[in-house]
Amino acid sequence: MTRARKREKAVADITDPSWRDDNATIMALGLRWAAALQAEQNTAAIAAAAAAYAEARQRKREQGQPAAIDQLSQLFDLAPFDEDMLLLALSSQLSTKPKQLTVQVAQTLLGIANNDEALARLWQRLAPHAPLRRFQFIETAERPVSAATPLYIDERVSQYLMGDDVPDRRLLPLVSTVEAAPIPRRNRDAIVPLVKTLKQGQRPLTMLIGPPHSGRRVTALLLANSLDLGLVELNARALEAAPDLIHVLAREVIVNQVALLVDADQIEGRRLLEGPLRDIATLIIAVAEVRHDLAVEMPVLRLEALQSSDRTELWHDALGPQTTDMHGTIAGIAEQFKFGPRVIAVVAQEGGDLWQACRDRASRALEELADRIVPSQGWDDIVLPPDVLHDLKAAAAQVRHRGRVYGDHGFSKKYPRGRGISILLAGPSGVGKTMAAEVVAKDLNLDLYRIDLARVVSKYIGETEKNLKAVFDAAELSGAVLLFDEADALFGKRSEVNDSHDRYANIEVSYLLQRMEAYSGLAVLATNMKGHLDPAFLRRLRYVIDVPFPDAAARALIWQKTFPSAMPRADLDYDALARLEVPGGNIAVIAINAAFLAASEDTPLHMGHIARAARAEFRKLDRELRFNWVGGAA
Repeated sequence: MTRARKREKAVADITDPSWRDDNATIMALGLRWAAALQAEQNTAAIAAAAAAYAEARQRKREQGQPAAIDQLSQLFDLAPFDEDMLLLALSSQLSTKPKQLTVQVAQTLLGIANNDEALARLWQRLAPHAPLRRFQFIETAERPVSAATPLYIDERVSQYLMGDDVPDRRLLPLVSTVEAAPIPRRNRDAIVPLVKTLKQGQRPLTMLIGPPHSGRRVTALLLANSLDLGLVELNARALEAAPDLIHVLAREVIVNQVALLVDADQIEGRRLLEGPLRDIATLIIAVAEVRHDLAVEMPVLRLEALQSSDRTELWHDALGPQTTDMHGTIAGIAEQFKFGPRVIAVVAQEGGDLWQACRDRASRALEELADRIVPSQGWDDIVLPPDVLHDLKAAAAQVRHRGRVYGDHGFSKKYPRGRGISILLAGPSGVGKTMAAEVVAKDLNLDLYRIDLARVVSKYIGETEKNLKAVFDAAELSGAVLLFDEADALFGKRSEVNDSHDRYANIEVSYLLQRMEAYSGLAVLATNMKGHLDPAFLRRLRYVIDVPFPDAAARALIWQKTFPSAMPRADLDYDALARLEVPGGNIAVIAINAAFLAASEDTPLHMGHIARAARAEFRKLDRELRFNWVGGAA
């Protein structure tokens, strides 16, 4: 059987009235009527085909299951002429012997009188602002449209009429699905009056404002669902790059009964809200961090930042019954990780170790801005005076129990701001400031990030604040331990204003003070120039800890902890080694270099190896090693 014969048979099959009375049957009957018109059959045959087509459509409407053409007609307020034009265009597309459809041909086939009044109504239905062309149901090969201009049915429309409801692929780069997630109770309550307001408006448009991770998108989804709509998010930049698709988008949101979510923090989003999107007949929901004054009026709903109690509720909703015996764990996770509803839903679905999964998720953004240090040292590995250890453990305890103090004990209501925990470690190089930060992070089972000054501090006005904002915003998700090494470079004393650069430098310091005070995690600052720090900054720190140069007893203990148990070594005189006046950082360097000397000689490490390594380290420090070695060669 030839391809043409197969096609003719397929057309004959779908036009067989013995088919059940569904959309395919209705379209087959409609196509039979259109084919009769185009074949210029006798009036009786055309009337019979038209009657069968109309009766089948009516039966489906009475059953509450209208055919696709009736659904389009209702959604877009199509006139009978519009419906007939779509059917003629579809018939022309499917016919094995197509007859080109034009306005003149349609006028003839539909029996439209050739007088001014009838032609005016015809052209009114084919005007650019009329549904057929506004929503690109009918495409034309040339502009302006004349009586002889060829007319084509849009492929997406033809597929819809035939029962294949597949969204227009041209819109795939422009829209994305808004995923469902648990919604905070306070957000659910907040939208109730907004739903009533939008139901009363003729052109529903609204804005949800709130900080990141406050649940703006899932709240927007609930808002749309409350109005019997789905929700997709618009890529404003992509639409601005393809403005001709605005009418295709307008058609698609009506067909699929979805609302549009637009990010108003993007300049492209604001331009669309003030322009092209105003003509789209669906709910438009703008989301932003702050309110934008736009040329179009809209109701605004402000969403507050989620509290740990809100996140605890979301975790229980996302995890379901398995959280019965996990309340303490969930409360700790909710206090530590400042996730929004969508991230909580994703992490909950992944399963496994929740704390570790949260750490992994929260670290993604921060790793692009800071250097991650994997904590490997514990309290038993560090040698510090008792008062320093006490303050470090006290700071760790504040991080561990802040949910209980601020939440259960009500301190968050009495002191809603300044809940960040900050430590300044001041002391000479090598005394263990970085190691102390690592020990605290390991104790808390948190990630430690060293802020790279080269990435943060900029000579360009305003860039330093911008970079620090990015760091703090990313860190807020995880409550990670932030280590600002050489903090005096960032938090130095504010200077007298002599020029614009001094003024902006002081603004930078003020901004840093505010962010440090507002940061909800633990920030550790290390400096060997405490006197260079701004006094106002020091007053806002929770702990200021002086890490002293280790005395002889401390150095002896550091030497004992320096070598791993697996390291072959002879008897070492730790009291003698303690007389080397160097801090723990230099002791570690000497120990490692001595271990390599021993390995190269394939002998246990002894005092002679340490002597040679120490001599090299002292030369590096421009110091002379004056020491009588006991227990090994000098």
